[in-house]
Amino acid sequence: MNIRICKALFMKDLKNCFVNKNVFLMLALPVLFGVMYKFLLGDILKGATGSFVIVMCIIMTISIVPLNVLANMVAEEKEKHTLRSLMLANVSATDFLLSKAFVALVLMLIDGILIFLVCQEPMEYFGYFLIFYVLSSLSVLFFGALVGLLSKDQMSAGTLSSPLMILLMLPPMFSQLNEMIEKIAVIFPTTSFQTLYLQLSVQQPFFNQETVIAIIVCIVWILLGVIAFMYGYKKKGLDD
Repeated sequence: MNIRICKALFMKDLKNCFVNKNVFLMLALPVLFGVMYKFLLGDILKGATGSFVIVMCIIMTISIVPLNVLANMVAEEKEKHTLRSLMLANVSATDFLLSKAFVALVLMLIDGILIFLVCQEPMEYFGYFLIFYVLSSLSVLFFGALVGLLSKDQMSAGTLSSPLMILLMLPPMFSQLNEMIEKIAVIFPTTSFQTLYLQLSVQQPFFNQETVIAIIVCIVWILLGVIAFMYGYKKKGLDD
């Protein structure tokens, strides 16, 4: 891995993201929902604001950005056949992918911080929030790269990522409605973030069975994502 090349690619990819209307819309949606829930529907939701709002918006961010934005970034490069040119400029596929994954993580952090500020959460939660958020984000990040790797173009990337986004968003949102859904929801990293963050507002010891399971779920998803991506890259590659 070449640090100088990764830095150059990171700056290029970050700049391209802010001029890409589709990427900008996907990044703006969770923040706009936070504004709508917090300020426009605050009187209706009453006690459901605060932690409820930030959890729903962050679940949306974790589901959308890696599986849509990152997948489209990788698929766009494949569609334009620009990786071959980058390789001729001594850019390895590892440099290429790491730069895009890091861009996606930075964009997610920007989104998360904006949502945290919009929801006006206690600042003493901020450090814990970032830890839980990054852990949950990494759980999905490599799967987003894998979707882009398996897609021929941006359209197919959107087609592949849509059901996965729904799969990540729905279980934690409906986990309180049905006991079976609650049991299934535990295996998703979006539910892990919900469990970990909501535990902060409970006046009890942080580490219990639920929070330990949530952390283990995130670690397992990260490992599975790395293994799946490495297998997919070996079988398909980027420059095909």
